[in-house]
Amino acid sequence: MQILDEIYNVTVKGSYKDIEPLIKQALSQDVKIEDIINNALSKAMIYVGDKFSTGELYMPDMLLSAKTMKEAMEVLKPFMKNASHIAEKGTIVIGTVKGDLHDIGKNLVITMAEGQGLKVIDLGIDVDYDKFVQAIKENDPDIVAFSRLLTTTLGNIPSHIKAIADANLRDSVILAVGGAPVTREFADRYGIELYAPDASAAAKEFVKAINDKKGI
Repeated sequence: MQILDEIYNVTVKGSYKDIEPLIKQALSQDVKIEDIINNALSKAMIYVGDKFSTGELYMPDMLLSAKTMKEAMEVLKPFMKNASHIAEKGTIVIGTVKGDLHDIGKNLVITMAEGQGLKVIDLGIDVDYDKFVQAIKENDPDIVAFSRLLTTTLGNIPSHIKAIADANLRDSVILAVGGAPVTREFADRYGIELYAPDASAAAKEFVKAINDKKGI
């Protein structure tokens, strides 16, 4: 369908100023919301993420595409709330850990995850342990994701995990971690199930883990 191709191309190019009229045009043509998301927006972000992983695209390119998708999702959200056929695939609670004020990576992960049909609860930056615990109690998420950039805040992640365990919530969630200094070895050391080197990979890991959890 031509309009889906146009949405895909604009998202890949990161032309965020052009996306709103295209989304509205697609809706006026009775294109299904899930087709807009799955066959244009998500497809574009997966492509961009893959190209970023291979070094063919750079962070500014990915950020522009993510901004384009975010603009598109803002147009779609009011319609999604009224669409019973749009089923969220799972829920993620995410926040930048205590002591870290960076959020570019976190926000990129959120955009990619929402593009995959996941509901994301964003706790923001410098998130205290108790706030993660409260969010788990209130939202019953499938995954709790810790974002961080500063090496100095790596040591706070075990304390976040301990707070979740002390609240007897550890077994109910899958933990994920990401950020520049984080490695698979670090994740394994603290029993964190999911680790991804970038936002595109993170979104794929989220979907796979939730599908495995649900036996899909």
